[in-house]
Amino acid sequence: MRKLMFFLLLLTGLWSGYWFVGSGAIRQGAEAGFADAARQGLVAENTGLTVAGFPNRFDLTVEGLRIGDPRTGVFWQAPFAQVFAMTWKPWHIIAALPPEQVVTLPGQAVTVTSSDLKASLRAKPAMDLPLAEVRLAGASLGLASDRGWTLALGEFTLGLRADPALGPAGYELGFDLAPLTPDPAIPAAVRAVAIPDLPPADLPDVVESLWGSLYLTFTAPLDRHAGDTRPILTRIEVNQLNMAWGDLSASAKGTVEADDQGFAAGRVTVEVTNWNRLPAILVAAGVVKPELAPTIARGMQALAAQTPDTSVLSLTLVMENGRMSFGPFPLGPAPRMLPPTG
Repeated sequence: MRKLMFFLLLLTGLWSGYWFVGSGAIRQGAEAGFADAARQGLVAENTGLTVAGFPNRFDLTVEGLRIGDPRTGVFWQAPFAQVFAMTWKPWHIIAALPPEQVVTLPGQAVTVTSSDLKASLRAKPAMDLPLAEVRLAGASLGLASDRGWTLALGEFTLGLRADPALGPAGYELGFDLAPLTPDPAIPAAVRAVAIPDLPPADLPDVVESLWGSLYLTFTAPLDRHAGDTRPILTRIEVNQLNMAWGDLSASAKGTVEADDQGFAAGRVTVEVTNWNRLPAILVAAGVVKPELAPTIARGMQALAAQTPDTSVLSLTLVMENGRMSFGPFPLGPAPRMLPPTG
């Protein structure tokens, strides 16, 4: 019995020592991170930093956060942020974010309100700590700019996970971002557009469905060496991309990857059902001038007439030789995925 008691006391002492050493390392690491950011010219401020959770968790709470880059004018401000990890698997981190945050962008400030907003990051238990999965989810999310626009999400999820089938630097990005409520001015502007020979663009206030998955390939894995290797996205495969907004729906599938010059190259086919609602959206968005809308609509009608179902318009986004076009419509230079060499 004495031996058992001694063993339990020894185990308790070792575990307590492990927690206090670990919590101290976490606190020092967080403080060093803020100090290092400040030395690099960034704004990295907090009003308090504590570690709790003994004996089974490491709970880091940072209060009065203000982080940003004066050179870009981008800042994030929050009353607190919490990071949790179980003591027996510190490579799995869960973060809880406050119900209100402020993101400052050049020329505007965006207030972010949310309900049950959580993020998690899980690495593989290996020396390089390669990313296994990162997820962001919440019961609701709202954006309100001091320039007047708003955007709201209902229950949503966004996740990036390692996919061995795509290679050592391949990942799947999955998302479900609807119901999505755009600024009320957007559907109102669409409904106000009238185009001859087309039905009214009677889109509802809420986008009912927006979900999909993308396969991403980088130049290097996302792991603890990412600050040195600086992974760059070189390939995007649209596995699934689906949207439903009233009678209008769309889907996309295809692949884009960097060519020899670093430009995006590839094809993504987009199918739009009930395309006759699309010209009004393009006019309301300022992409098409109102006087050109009838011509664009006739062109879409001619293209849709080539398919068995004339309510479906199929167009391909083509990127090649540094240029891109969408169906018969030229769009200009293709974006760069890799920096120029030489």
